Amino acid sequence: MQHPNHRIILSAIVLASILSQAAAQPQQPMIASRGKTWPGAKIEPCAGAQIVARVGSEVILYGDVIPGINEIRQANKGKISDEQLDAQIKNLLKQRLPQHVETKLVYYDAKRTIPEENFPRIEESLGKQFEKVEIKRLMERSESGSRRELEEKLRKMGSSIKRQKRAFMQRILAQQWIRQQAKFDEEITYDRTMAYYREHREEFEKPARARWEQLTVRYSEHPTNTAAHAEIARLGNQILEGVSFAEAARRYSDGPTAEDGGRRDWTTKGNLVCEELDRALFGLPLGKLSPIIRDKDGFHIVRVTEREQAGCTPFTEAQVDIREKIRKQRTQAELEAYVQRLKDKIPVWTIFDAQ
Repeated sequence: MQHPNHRIILSAIVLASILSQAAAQPQQPMIASRGKTWPGAKIEPCAGAQIVARVGSEVILYGDVIPGINEIRQANKGKISDEQLDAQIKNLLKQRLPQHVETKLVYYDAKRTIPEENFPRIEESLGKQFEKVEIKRLMERSESGSRRELEEKLRKMGSSIKRQKRAFMQRILAQQWIRQQAKFDEEITYDRTMAYYREHREEFEKPARARWEQLTVRYSEHPTNTAAHAEIARLGNQILEGVSFAEAARRYSDGPTAEDGGRRDWTTKGNLVCEELDRALFGLPLGKLSPIIRDKDGFHIVRVTEREQAGCTPFTEAQVDIREKIRKQRTQAELEAYVQRLKDKIPVWTIFDAQ
């Protein structure tokens, strides 16, 4: 099962239409990495087969990071210039490649550490999981009615069921392996939680906020501003005479929540553009109609239904959220430290290193 915190490193390879670079490049020189060298990857005629990164003895292809290159180029032909398309392709590859490199690093670490005789059993288990779960997901996402149709669609995108299975198995193994390497479940003590609360007090400050109802008459809906003012006054009088606020709003208001009876959700003090409306929300007694308020769009009458004063969330209420924040911070730090250790030991080269 995927741990939720692994999302910062690991993600599913999708059958999405993402842009990719197909331009051929000349032979690259030998690439050095911490005393070790890799032969430069010659660019293949098929963009999807181009090597864009090496992690140890493992390679990452263009098609692994950005599937469906040719289809994407064809779909965008004539819509934007080749230069713009190439720039978008390059940016997307830059954004996505580090995540694939990190996943491959974790997989490579697991592969070189786990006893070789255990791999057949692991691969068999992951293969069954792929057939049970991932094939169905791939068919749904690609709208394929059969395994054969899925294979055809994948091949058009420069992939295959076999490649998808390999990528899936590597991801899952990496997820399981990283769980063993990082200390995700280290206890978070009361003292640490309290220290966070004191050091980040501003995070727990709560501004005043109010729930309210609104009647609006817009200038644009009436021949003159005087007519609009007469209409908002009429609506206010109706409510004073016993008509419900919600009914008046639904029938006559021009406000954004008229269909919902004029009800407005929680609004934080100082968030409204109209200062007079803001003052009314945080100065009126609960349940009392405001005077007619004018702004650049029209006239308003409001009524506050609920209000909370500014204050600070008590530690007893905040401590659960604090523990979760600390846990996420620790997880992030553990993952980053682990990946950095791998980068220090395992040679890594990407297509952008020489740029």
